[in-house]
Amino acid sequence: MEQNEQRVADKTVEVAKEAIGTTTDKAAAQEAVDKTLAQQLAENEQQIYDRSRQHIEEIEEEVRQTQPLAAPKEVIDALVFSYDSDTSPEYHRKAKELANVYSHIRRIRGDGNCFYRAVLTAQLERVLYNRTELKRFIEIVKGWRQRLFKFGFPELTTGDFCDAMDTLMDSIDKGEKTDAMLFDDLNQDGIANYYVAFMRFITSGFLRENEELYSAFIEGERNLDQYCKDEVEPMWKESDQIAAVALVNAIDVPIRIEYMDRSQGEWHHDFYPQTSAPNAVPVLYFLYRPGHYDILYKREN
Repeated sequence: MEQNEQRVADKTVEVAKEAIGTTTDKAAAQEAVDKTLAQQLAENEQQIYDRSRQHIEEIEEEVRQTQPLAAPKEVIDALVFSYDSDTSPEYHRKAKELANVYSHIRRIRGDGNCFYRAVLTAQLERVLYNRTELKRFIEIVKGWRQRLFKFGFPELTTGDFCDAMDTLMDSIDKGEKTDAMLFDDLNQDGIANYYVAFMRFITSGFLRENEELYSAFIEGERNLDQYCKDEVEPMWKESDQIAAVALVNAIDVPIRIEYMDRSQGEWHHDFYPQTSAPNAVPVLYFLYRPGHYDILYKREN
């Protein structure tokens, strides 16, 4: 930063000398100096922005190269071993407790879409081997197209996202997708991000359908419409609790989120759709670490 300031100062002196040497009008000379100084500062700001943007893009590219969108399952011991009992005693203890309940973990890429992608992935795995749930989920997925159009979602782009999900669900229904084929799709950005966009849109759609219920929870001066446009519908934006509640209701699936720390007040929290029966229990499980979600798999009895 000091070097930038020195270059600006040197440039200013240089311009001043040129101005004084070519004109006797002091006002004109000063104007030339001020103009050049402002230009130099603007150039410096642009350079700083460009370098910052380049650094962010390099990090994002590294994430794309090193983190699958949905990684293969790992035994839960991998989570336990990732925390040292001396340097991270609370996390290590929590990981060991989780290992008593869950057998595996599936890591999801940390790109801002992780909650939506984790829920999508876990639910698709579930319907792959459960015909009853598959039929129910297909009906929900296909019903969302007209629900979204009703609230003014653009038919062209929204239709593309709905088409992608409809095609996927039909292929699963026809038995055309093996586990390996499904995860091949889920790890291709061009395909999988259409599915994620669909999940984001139906989250927004549910909030809009229930505006009176959720508007009071929107912080700041934004209304629910602006919140959805800013926080829910754009890709790469992290989800919050409002979005989590809405997505659970949009797909009508109860979930449990385990927390590695107590920043959320409890070790875990269950999210139930409004239509859940009194005896409903979570069927999908997720691990939350600050800013990120992965999938957990419960031990079989």
